[in-house]
Amino acid sequence: MNPFRGLSQNLFLKLLSLAFAVLLWFFVVLEDKVEKEVPAEIKIKNIPQGLILVKKPPEFVMVHVNGPRSILRNLERNPLTITLNLEDFGPGKHLIKIKAKYLNLPAGLKVIKITPPQIEIVLEKVASKTVPVEPGIYGSPPPGWKIVSIQVKPQKVKVSGPQSVISKLKRVRTKAVDINGATKDIKKEVSLNLPPLVKAEPDKVELYVKIVEHIVTREIKDLPVQVLGLKKKFKIKLYAEKVDVVLQGPERVLKTLSDLEIEAYIDVSHLAPGRYWLKVKLRVPPEIKVLKVEPAKIRARIFR
Repeated sequence: MNPFRGLSQNLFLKLLSLAFAVLLWFFVVLEDKVEKEVPAEIKIKNIPQGLILVKKPPEFVMVHVNGPRSILRNLERNPLTITLNLEDFGPGKHLIKIKAKYLNLPAGLKVIKITPPQIEIVLEKVASKTVPVEPGIYGSPPPGWKIVSIQVKPQKVKVSGPQSVISKLKRVRTKAVDINGATKDIKKEVSLNLPPLVKAEPDKVELYVKIVEHIVTREIKDLPVQVLGLKKKFKIKLYAEKVDVVLQGPERVLKTLSDLEIEAYIDVSHLAPGRYWLKVKLRVPPEIKVLKVEPAKIRARIFR
């Protein structure tokens, strides 16, 4: 076996690679140079524990670069990024100059200008405290219905965020719940309306709205008393033929209730001739409650 054969083959490949590299270098060097403005995305890392970024940098800065047209075209597939390491930063305002060395520029490109040349960030200490939660609603029940109570559970939450915001925060409010036209209780999980950069634990609460019908009273005077069950062979004399009544019930029912729909009566179907004190009874819709009948009993005489 010829020991120089493998060496000669490797040498040929190395010379060929060198030739390609030289040709590529000449191509890059001799290629037309152009200037282009390209965006560079700003990324943040290593925010110190206990601090929060209250003023963020812009998402992008514009970088004016000069270089071969072919390399600049590649930037569309591999966008520029700038990573800012905040590990050693403390609370307060910081002006950061954007330097070319922060860019992951491909070889052969030169930075002409960066706009803006510097950016401002603000770091602030994180604070936390417990504050009450206020329910938020809009709209109202229909006529005849009313809200009895509005509650949230839990009634307090722990909020955390920038110290300047938390120190002024006295309470938080839920996102508004629509109760327009509601005729029954509402139970709903709702999020909280929080200032920017503020978090809450928990971040949702249960909202309870208790809705009932509006109960009213109504007095009706001189309601005629009817006699039910009187046998044909008997006659009856009433010593009072009218009563006053006080009713209670939903406003929507009592407001539209006609006197003709209310019936006061005495039942004599089981009675023989004689003198009696008879209890006055009322027929009313099922939603209505009888609070008072005056007189509650009527004197009557049954005879042949």
